[in-house]
Amino acid sequence: MPAVLNSNVASLWASKNLQGAQSKMADSVERLSSGLRINRARDDAAGLGIANALTSQINGANQGVRNLNDGISMVQTAEGAIAAAQEMGQRILTLATQGASDTLGTADRTAIRSEMRQLVTAINAIGGRTKFSGNSLLSQAANGTTAITLQVSNNTTDIVTLAAGAFRDIGVGTLSGGAGTGTIASDNTFGSASAGGTATAGSATTAQASTLINKINADASLVSGSFTAIQTAATDYITALSTQRSLLGAYQNQIEFTVSNVNELSSNLSAARSSVQDTDYATETASLTKGQILQQAATAMLAQANQMPNVILSLLK
Repeated sequence: MPAVLNSNVASLWASKNLQGAQSKMADSVERLSSGLRINRARDDAAGLGIANALTSQINGANQGVRNLNDGISMVQTAEGAIAAAQEMGQRILTLATQGASDTLGTADRTAIRSEMRQLVTAINAIGGRTKFSGNSLLSQAANGTTAITLQVSNNTTDIVTLAAGAFRDIGVGTLSGGAGTGTIASDNTFGSASAGGTATAGSATTAQASTLINKINADASLVSGSFTAIQTAATDYITALSTQRSLLGAYQNQIEFTVSNVNELSSNLSAARSSVQDTDYATETASLTKGQILQQAATAMLAQANQMPNVILSLLK
């Protein structure tokens, strides 16, 4: 190498290597401090794209789990309301069984039928008050087809559909043809028995409830046969409620298994994202140590290189 003064080649190379070592150290420090191997697109453009796609899936799955848990709460709310109606249906059946016995007189049977009417009023009120987030849960008509959907992930087609049949109205619909014409909720007289007041079905379950109240209103004589008919109607209504309640139970099981699946999906996606974008501390600390040694060596060599032009002075003496 010629002895020149204007261009200290050795110093330039040492400076270049020092800058490279410092740049790598800076990258290592950034990765170790942030915990991320990819802090900007230049670190790994393809990896950044993969990590962002995985993040979208993870966020969608996590929100889906929250949606599904809300769905479980909603289904439990509806089932609890039906369970209450079922208890009252059982009470009506018990009263009808009592009334069917000829040991009772007309006054006793009148009192029994009065309690039955109040119970049906209470059943009808359940549907109106059973709401979740302001939405009525038990309001589907017999021909209603409005299903309830739960979004499971960020994939628009990934949903759990709860059929309208699980959310049928459990009340008795509207009364007509008697002195008590009107809705059950606003008129608990149901019309006089002699006037022949009837209830109109508003849904599949309501059809059984309507039959029940019509049987309660059917016969002014209050003979045992009237209560036998009420027994049959009450049994059918309880069965209808059981069918609707079992469907809600099946949906709850479906949702719970879906929650388990989505939680596992989220965990696996998080592990995949971690392998792409998170810092491997064992590898990165080794890289940092290497960078520190190279920086010190380059600094020492740069100092040596900067002294090399001094030889020219000895030639000029």
